Amino acid sequence: MVVKNGAKLEFVQDAFAKEFKGNGNHVFCILTDTEHVQTVASREFTTKKGKKYQNLYKCTKPVKQYYIYIHDEVLGGPCYLKISSYLPFQSEFYFNGHNYIQHQLDQKGVTYKMKENSFIDVSNPDALQQAAQDLQGSLVQERINYWMNRFFKFDKGTYSTCSKYLKHEWYLTQVEVCSNVIFKSATFCTNLFDRMLDKFSRIGSPDSISQFFSKKPANSGSKSFRRLYQNNACMKHWFRGNSVKQYNKNSTLIRTETTINSPKSLGLKKPVQFLQAYYWAGLGTNNRMLDCCADVDPSTICENEPELFNQPVSDKNGNNVAAPDLRKPRQVALCEELIKPKYRADGFKTATLKEVLDNHFQNPAQIRYEIRKLILRGAIKKQNGKSFYRVTETGWKWMWASITSRRYFKNPVISASLKCNCYAAPNQPSELEEGLGLVNQGLSQITRALAVNA
Repeated sequence: MVVKNGAKLEFVQDAFAKEFKGNGNHVFCILTDTEHVQTVASREFTTKKGKKYQNLYKCTKPVKQYYIYIHDEVLGGPCYLKISSYLPFQSEFYFNGHNYIQHQLDQKGVTYKMKENSFIDVSNPDALQQAAQDLQGSLVQERINYWMNRFFKFDKGTYSTCSKYLKHEWYLTQVEVCSNVIFKSATFCTNLFDRMLDKFSRIGSPDSISQFFSKKPANSGSKSFRRLYQNNACMKHWFRGNSVKQYNKNSTLIRTETTINSPKSLGLKKPVQFLQAYYWAGLGTNNRMLDCCADVDPSTICENEPELFNQPVSDKNGNNVAAPDLRKPRQVALCEELIKPKYRADGFKTATLKEVLDNHFQNPAQIRYEIRKLILRGAIKKQNGKSFYRVTETGWKWMWASITSRRYFKNPVISASLKCNCYAAPNQPSELEEGLGLVNQGLSQITRALAVNA
């Protein structure tokens, strides 16, 4: 059968592979397509003495290609083997590592749950990791040889054969290695990735990219960042033909994926026997990308303030201690003072705060009362046996975010332009909706600019 727009893996998956329940070697179908490829052509020349001879030269021309879609007893499926019908008979083999791992887990009796081509739940994670590490280049080469011996033959009338001197050398042209961070909450996954897009929109500088791939930066500048909005936003970075991208996949997981197209630039060899080296190189790039994103604090991904700082808590004697109340000016003044770097680095005593905040607190007891609220929530740590305190990282983040939120959002500065004919506004709902839209747009812009880490 012929497919005008090229052989489509999705078509084979839906029409054949989806209903296949077997485990052995199986041919789904053979599709043909005509593609422009690098090949050779012959040309007749005549010498000065009138003798004619043929010469071969390289060219690009349309050649019929055979796409053989299969299920392999080891690699799973669908896979495909593409064979060109003319010299030099270029061939291509494709398989998906997820299908291989799925096939191995089935053989070992490991239960799992998948969403599209992603494992979202596995009863034995070690078995999944081991299956990925067992995928060796020699194994892939063995399976390619099996299918080539079966299909790469020439018609001899009553039989088909292939010369033992005609063989292929197989090289890796594109390898993708992905790392998935799986979430239970689709909302949290989406909000976290949106935060990462805002925070790392400038991460694609050449120096940062060279750190991901653990190589020296390229001499010439190139594209380093883009977002794709057709389906999902995607952060993608390039390095000498290779790329690493990060995207939200179905609001279930955040996938980090390295694509190796130019192995030489990463110190890798092209023969298929070195497939495992590509796996470790891609995994290392993914890990460095994830390490770079690790300072996005998940506690900021919520609609309200953390419960710990918003609800009463109990001390060791069972007494309820009220939450910090930033409606009180003295509590605000205390937090604004404590977010100064010296209190986290050097620590402080209540007497020190009393000197600075004398206009807000009448005596040290009032300061200790407010500090006690923060101690029970881990925002401030007291040194054992001494009246000496230090602001913790959690406390600094919460106080900084709370003060910033109060300053820019909870108590916004109202423009003087609202004084102009404000009494007519309730009679014009459309203008009110337009105004609220502008307010939301402004708040969103401020949020991105502040990049709050709380």
